[in-house]
Amino acid sequence: MRSGPPLMFAAESVRHRVTSGVVEGFSAWWEMPALVLAVAAIVVFVVAMYRRDAADLSRPMRLLLAALRLGALAALGAAYLDFERTEEREVEFPSRVAVLVDSSASMSLSDAPPGAAAPAASRGEQAVAALRAGGLLEALRARQDVSVWRFDAAAERLAVLPRGTAAASGTAANTEADWSERLAFQGDETRLGDVLGRVLDEEPAAALSGVIVLTDGVTTAGTDPRASAAALAAADVAVYPLGVGSDVISPNVRVADLLAPARVFPDDAFAVTAHLQSQGLAGRRVRLELSATTDAAASTPIDTLDAVLGPDGELVPVRFNVAGLSSPGRRTLAVRVTAAAGDADLSAARATADIEVVDRVTRVLLMAGGPGRDYQFTRNVLQRDDSFSVDVLLGTATAGVSQDARHILDAFPASDEALAEYDAIVSFDSDWRRLDLAARSRLERWVARESGGLLLVAGAVFMDAWLADPQMTPIRNLFPLELRGPGPLAADVGTRDGEPQPIRFTRDGSDAEFLWLAATRGASDALWNEFPGIYARCPAGPEKPGTTVYARLGTPGSQSTNASPGTVGSTGPTPTGGSLPIFIAGQIYGSGTVLYAGSGEFWRLRSLDVAAHERLTTQLVRHVSQGRLLRGSRRGRLLVDRERYPVGGVVTVRLVVPEAGGRAASCRAIGPDGSRTSVALAAEPGRSDVLRGSFVATREGAWQIDADLGAAATDEPLVRRIQAQLPDRELARPRIDRPLLEEIAAVTGGRPRFLHDAAWTPAAARELAAMLPDRSRREYEASAPDPTFKQRLNGILLAIAAGMLCGEWILRRLVTLA
Repeated sequence: MRSGPPLMFAAESVRHRVTSGVVEGFSAWWEMPALVLAVAAIVVFVVAMYRRDAADLSRPMRLLLAALRLGALAALGAAYLDFERTEEREVEFPSRVAVLVDSSASMSLSDAPPGAAAPAASRGEQAVAALRAGGLLEALRARQDVSVWRFDAAAERLAVLPRGTAAASGTAANTEADWSERLAFQGDETRLGDVLGRVLDEEPAAALSGVIVLTDGVTTAGTDPRASAAALAAADVAVYPLGVGSDVISPNVRVADLLAPARVFPDDAFAVTAHLQSQGLAGRRVRLELSATTDAAASTPIDTLDAVLGPDGELVPVRFNVAGLSSPGRRTLAVRVTAAAGDADLSAARATADIEVVDRVTRVLLMAGGPGRDYQFTRNVLQRDDSFSVDVLLGTATAGVSQDARHILDAFPASDEALAEYDAIVSFDSDWRRLDLAARSRLERWVARESGGLLLVAGAVFMDAWLADPQMTPIRNLFPLELRGPGPLAADVGTRDGEPQPIRFTRDGSDAEFLWLAATRGASDALWNEFPGIYARCPAGPEKPGTTVYARLGTPGSQSTNASPGTVGSTGPTPTGGSLPIFIAGQIYGSGTVLYAGSGEFWRLRSLDVAAHERLTTQLVRHVSQGRLLRGSRRGRLLVDRERYPVGGVVTVRLVVPEAGGRAASCRAIGPDGSRTSVALAAEPGRSDVLRGSFVATREGAWQIDADLGAAATDEPLVRRIQAQLPDRELARPRIDRPLLEEIAAVTGGRPRFLHDAAWTPAAARELAAMLPDRSRREYEASAPDPTFKQRLNGILLAIAAGMLCGEWILRRLVTLA
């Protein structure tokens, strides 16, 4: 059954129709003939009666008496037939065409030839230009409605634009503008076959005149488009592919990713890994150069390496082993390809990453309600790492207790200055009732204003008690989830026979490098897939506004039903709607970072790989303490959620301005092609000292975010860099799939067009629109029966019947009939 939206229609004319409720209610074939025979029998009976009773009367009198009797019976019969009048409007249902726009990441690619003077429009920009400037939407809307869809890993109807060459109202104009604003070319899969099937199911069958697909044809997952095309052909719906992109890719090499540690200590060795991806240069040797740049100095070469490129689209890792950087400070590492065999395009053969050489350790306050296993393993990992300095505040500790830590505190830091000595606080099921009201407010200020990092791990011992205390609102506010009321730790919720609940990462969680168990995503996924899961969790949720959900818990056996198509193991993205319980979530609270975990069972990773557990522990602490490391300017701090974003992803920028001078603050984003985007800043709700804005990373490569605090700012510039990346599977085959698009058109009876062959013009748009059949139709829609008409008609019929019977009786008396 088709579930598409109702067709738009226009009323043309109105007519009235009178029907019988009795006759309309007949369902058997014999009922109407029986009614006719009954009427005929009554007529014969009346005539025969008067032939016998009125034999002595004149013929005209006999006919008059019979007519009066038959008229009365006819009026009563008409009342019995229950006549009713309905109003019918003739309406026109216009024809509709579905326009599908590929929003996958491959549509963000540009097919500019090597050495082009200016960056060419991306494939997605060409598709939107064909719809707007190319006149395709205008030509299609001249005769029919247009349904606009976007598709990548999922499909979504963006708008239904009514027939007419121009929007008839402001609402229609807004609708047309909205669909293009929601079109971001960032999908990590292309499911052309799936969207063709959905269009057939959800668009009105009788009115669908055709399907126009703007795509490069690169299908990476889902149903075979040929099978969906066969179903469309059976429904007599033609597909008209409008191919975007080139089927001849010039030899090129690019640095797809650059992995470097965010922090290192002076003269400590570290590794930098660059991932090369090429087209048409398999087996060729290239040379890479690693250099470092500071704000005050020119680029300094560090090392050079040679590498052999792999097959088209394959990532080749190249590892630089850096002996160390001596002086503290922030640097920008850059890897670029300096020489490539053949006529390779080196325009994208460069990538950058920020690294900070710090000469101080990260000071961590480790809090716990008691010395549980999760607390002990975390303390040992951080204590053995020279980059951390650990102090301990243990709720159950007594005088003279011994702990492997720098200091053992008897109470929470008593002043803002003492608390400001710490970069991160890690809490394992702490009893927050031990903190007085002043200490709770001090903690909230430390996170919001001093960029403190807070890692909150739920527990089963003290959490119920402090959740029941109404004075714990400042602590509740720090959590990224709405904490539920007191209740037991959900050790049996979602489990079966003591089985663990597998961790299921969201897309944000898969992209979050601080959750990786290895240096690469693939190696990390392999380890997470071996991890059996979690046995207990805190029953918390839902998430607060602005919270990022990184992981949920799936019940045993839900892996195959809840995983998105193409996911493997427990690391796949959770289904839309977030029905599974939240396990890991985070938020930016003021200028600080808060991360929540539903229970402290990460120590179970040690059964798989001790190094993986240690890596995760240190990365979690460094993630929440990142705000403290960016306090270079006393007048402000520039924060982003993470260092890497997918192409087309929304980058949220937060500018912390403790002083009132933030009113003149401005922000801009500089793309890898040099384009500049102004980022509008507005005060975060409830926090006048935090300004927030966002922009879309539309192109792959390194983006620089600059913040200016106004003329009074004398500190160093506030600068952050992020990396926008394309999904690997979307880049494996960047050529347009011309044979597939031609086959789809041939199967359905459509005609393919390719923008690379000839420029798209309004004349071409009108020609394509003329090829689509007009499947508009006219129908009558009936309204509810008119009750006044029925009441009046029955009254008239009963009056007529009564009058005729009275007239017959009077005449019979006059002629002396009994």
